[in-house]
Amino acid sequence: MTNNLSMAEKTVEQLFTQIRKLGQDGHYDKAETKSELAPINVMKGLCLQKSGNTKEALELYNTVLKEKAGDGQTLAVAANNIICINKDQNMFDSKKKLKIATSDSVKAKLAASQANNIDFNSCLLSFYTNQLENFKKKSAQLQSAGSPLAPLLLATSLVRDKKFEDALKTLQDGQSQDEIVRLSIAELMKKTGSFTDSAEVLKKVVSMSNKPGSVSMIASLLLLGSGPSVAADYLDLALEELRNTGNYSNEDMISWILLCAKFRIANDMPEKAAVNLENLLARDPTNIKALALLIRSYSLFDAPKAHDVAERLPDIDIPSDIDLEQLEIGVGVTSGRGLRKVIQPEKEKINEANRKIETKEKKRKKKKGKLPKVLVEGGPDPERWIPRQERSYYRRKKRNRNDAIGKGSQGLSAVNKAAEAALDMSDKPKKTVEEEVRATSAPPPQPKQQPKSKPKGKKKGKGKW
Repeated sequence: MTNNLSMAEKTVEQLFTQIRKLGQDGHYDKAETKSELAPINVMKGLCLQKSGNTKEALELYNTVLKEKAGDGQTLAVAANNIICINKDQNMFDSKKKLKIATSDSVKAKLAASQANNIDFNSCLLSFYTNQLENFKKKSAQLQSAGSPLAPLLLATSLVRDKKFEDALKTLQDGQSQDEIVRLSIAELMKKTGSFTDSAEVLKKVVSMSNKPGSVSMIASLLLLGSGPSVAADYLDLALEELRNTGNYSNEDMISWILLCAKFRIANDMPEKAAVNLENLLARDPTNIKALALLIRSYSLFDAPKAHDVAERLPDIDIPSDIDLEQLEIGVGVTSGRGLRKVIQPEKEKINEANRKIETKEKKRKKKKGKLPKVLVEGGPDPERWIPRQERSYYRRKKRNRNDAIGKGSQGLSAVNKAAEAALDMSDKPKKTVEEEVRATSAPPPQPKQQPKSKPKGKKKGKGKW
């Protein structure tokens, strides 16, 4: 695919330079040169878009649409490609470009596949802009037209509502052989927990077969769904197919064999891992990584064999400036709970003992315990269980000025209490009969006569108005 893209880019560049040269030689005028270069710029932008340079491709497409030099078909393809680059971003710009791609004058000139792709993108745009009624209408039209991607649109709306099982049923009922639909089915099966079925669907995708990425994905799904033994058997078959294709170098195949051996060792299958590693070492005896893994695998089920294989390891020339004792000491991990501590040499232990002797430990001063304020000689206070205010030795503190505020409603002071006591007749002694007669016979006090006010005269000066 990469080689085809590079060849296409070279061909487009050659066409571009030839047409520009013809325009400079006078074979085309300025308008004709632009109209001839417009479809070439669209093809150049498509190559850039496929290779991941979307920014440069977007500039080329916008230049073609701004100049309006090409025919309607060219402009429609450029507008549709811009919608694909925008995806779910810049919706306003995508709507404008969609009007160019779906105009009536352009539809008649488009090929069936081009019109199908534009209708599909139009339906997706309605979905992203939350125009659900329009989305359902367009998806139904695509399904009636026999579009292989129509079930995918219906499944998209169901996935948005988190109805994964209904979406999976919709895609399976469509019986589409399109690879995008199959990949979507595999993803939905993975979401619903059917890992083995998802792996079987991925095996049928032709474009992904015999590729390391798809092999590792399928192996992971089989590990989750069927267990490590099934996944390991699949890896062996996949490695054999990869070897038969011849598309991978010897180094890539060796790395894959080592990864499969690590997988078997990690999943308690060291015997099969040892067989694969022995076959690899028969072809490449100098592979140290394979020899190390073989020793590790044998150590899990056959320790004497592991010792025999370890003798095949090459000798190591140790430099004279390396202290092996220090290396052995540093093997222990100094952090983490439950891990063994690093063993210190005897010299460091002696130095630490000397430091402890030299440094005097600071003695903490013992503080005397606090005794109670009133200590009765001969034993504890006999009144200790009586409330403090009722004890014989209790002396009330001096009154504060705030003591005038007593109980009752807010703001009730001693002055208010005195006035209340004066008006309270319950505490006073009862009057005698003579005092009551005198009180009743006494004439009532006459009200004072107010002096008559002089009649007010009319005010001089300005009247009311």
